[in-house]
Amino acid sequence: MFYAFETTDDDDEDSDYKYESGDEVVIPFVEEGGVKYVDVSINGMGVKMVLDTGASTTSISKAEANYLYNKGYLTSDDILGVGHAQIADGSIVAGWVINLREVVIGGKIRCWDVEASVINSNRAPLLLGNEVLDRVATMTIDNENKTVIFKIK
Repeated sequence: MFYAFETTDDDDEDSDYKYESGDEVVIPFVEEGGVKYVDVSINGMGVKMVLDTGASTTSISKAEANYLYNKGYLTSDDILGVGHAQIADGSIVAGWVINLREVVIGGKIRCWDVEASVINSNRAPLLLGNEVLDRVATMTIDNENKTVIFKIK
């Protein structure tokens, strides 16, 4: 399946620009307690997500999923079924698998149809995992400038 990466331009909705292979897109991050957070929009709702190269999938908490659903950012059509995920302590947990129709990283990179896990905990962090990160050719973290440089495939 082909995934589009596009700029987002709130001033002119018709001017979406598709990146070319090899283009670099710079996204700022904020570091708190050794964890890097990037601004992300999920189906139009802004959140901060952990940039997690160790997570195979993108995941959100049960509380976040309920909020998205109750506010109309997720619909019953977005619920794909039940899945299992291995968490950092090695245990396997059950949860929902959902489709995030649109994930926009840093207001610059738009990813369509991101399959995400809903962790059955209200306190689980929001993780931007490899299901999204693998869609780019490379990702470089510039700790000095607090940016992530995504190179488009």
